[in-house]
Parts: sequence; structure tokens; C-alpha cells
Amino acid sequence: MSRPGENATSVSASARDVAPTVAELETGALTSGWPALVYPELTFNVFEGDLGIDGGIPRSVYALDTTDMTQLTGGDTGVDSIRLLPGETAEIPGGRGTITFEDDSALTPTGEPVKRFVSLSIHRDVAATWVLVFASIAVAGLLAALFVPRRRVWVKATVQGSAVRLEYAGLARGEDPTLDATVERFAGEHGASLAGRGASQPT
Repeated sequence: MSRPGENATSVSASARDVAPTVAELETGALTSGWPALVYPELTFNVFEGDLGIDGGIPRSVYALDTTDMTQLTGGDTGVDSIRLLPGETAEIPGGRGTITFEDDSALTPTGEPVKRFVSLSIHRDVAATWVLVFASIAVAGLLAALFVPRRRVWVKATVQGSAVRLEYAGLARGEDPTLDATVERFAGEHGASLAGRGASQPT
């Protein structure tokens, strides 16, 4: 956009529609009838006012806040929106300058008037494998805590003359219908290990 002279206000153009192949609906609205650059057209509305860039508040360069601005074309202004084909230049109302839709046919390999572009985001995280490994370990530990029964077993040894009396007890964290069988099995295995060392089988 070019504009004569300098003043305290700013003139900004907001692209309302970018149509690779412009087509007009029955309602008069513009749309694109084909995704290829067959008949590209830009439709602009122009606003005048303070952009607010000196107010200390971060603003996006991809969005125009028109709250405190005056609309010069389109809408209820009574002035048609600016429509441009590649290579065309239009006057901004009120002698505020001109705006041009540059024709880049000479710069593109296929001779298209608009340069094609693509936005790519490539990310590589070398620690992703380790994150997966430790996350799997954490999940496995959580599943073990949820589904593997947690029990405590006590063994009480009481000397009775020349013999030792062994008593076994168990405690589960929650409801455990297999606790009794587990304690009995533990007592049997413990008694068998003692018998293997020469001690008598406990009762």
C-alpha cells in the first residue's frame, strides 16, 4: 500500500476474501469456485484510525482490531469494497493512497500470478523414546498397584519348653477372599523350609 504524505492516523486494509477462482453467488457474495489459481481476486475493506501498536499491548499482525477505527469501504459505508485482480491498483477513498495486487507471473515457475507457499512445522524430540519408556514403567507400576493384592504376613514365635510355637497371621489392604489360603500356603512353605534345616514340622 502506498499513501501520500504522513499523518497521525493509520490506514489499513483488511482482506475479507481471497478467492483463487472468484465466483459470485446469487446473493452477490463472492466465493471461490475452484481451488486452483484460475481467476484469483482479492476483496478488501479499508479502515482508518489508530492501530494501537503504541499502547504497549501485544497485537497480532494477522488480525486487525477495528473497534476504534473508521471503516472507509464495504459494509454500511455506501462505498463498495475494493476488488483487485493481479496487477491492478485501486485508489483508497479520500485520496489516502493506493493499493496494488502485485502480479508475480514473471517470478513463479508456472507463470501463475500469485506465489504459492506452504507452512511446515518440523519438530524432533530426541528424548521422546525415553519418555515413552518411563511412562510405560509408570503405567505398569500403577496397574500392579491396582490389581496385585497387597498383604502383610506376621510370624510369631513363642518358646514353650524345648519347643517353639509358631503362629501365622495375615492382613490385606482391602477385601481379599484368598487371604486365608495365602496364609496357610505361606505357613506350609515356611514349615517345609524349617524342616529342611533339621527342625520339626511346625503345627
